[in-house]
Amino acid sequence: MWHNRLLLSCLFFCLVGCGGASENTLEVYPVTGSVTVDGEALPAVSVTFFPEKSTKGNGGFGATDESGKFTLKDRDQRDGVAEGTYRVLFTRLVKPDGTPIGNDQMAADVGAVNQLPDIYNDPSQSPVTATVGKTNEPFKFELKTK
Repeated sequence: MWHNRLLLSCLFFCLVGCGGASENTLEVYPVTGSVTVDGEALPAVSVTFFPEKSTKGNGGFGATDESGKFTLKDRDQRDGVAEGTYRVLFTRLVKPDGTPIGNDQMAADVGAVNQLPDIYNDPSQSPVTATVGKTNEPFKFELKTK
């Protein structure tokens, strides 16, 4: 499971790492949606929009609430992401026994594991994509673990 943490770290640095000043001046458009896993809405699913090759900007990230709904923010904490095509990544980190990580706990400190299949957290293999335009209907992502 160490490779999951490494992949998450690399993804984080890709999103918040290097970037020219021109990238944060790109116009962003609101992106909302919902995630279900095997038909069930789950809280604390991390949703990351990872830009495909020709998409400018840094993508965005958010997390689902108790009803499975999310809102994306870009790395500058603006609501939304730049126009383009994205590979969508999902993770849900929990303690090894399946219980949620407490607000005062760090995932690495409690040995957190990803509850979702690894394919959903791999930018080269995730089967989920999304196209963001100037206006967007809420996205509905239905993930399967079986």
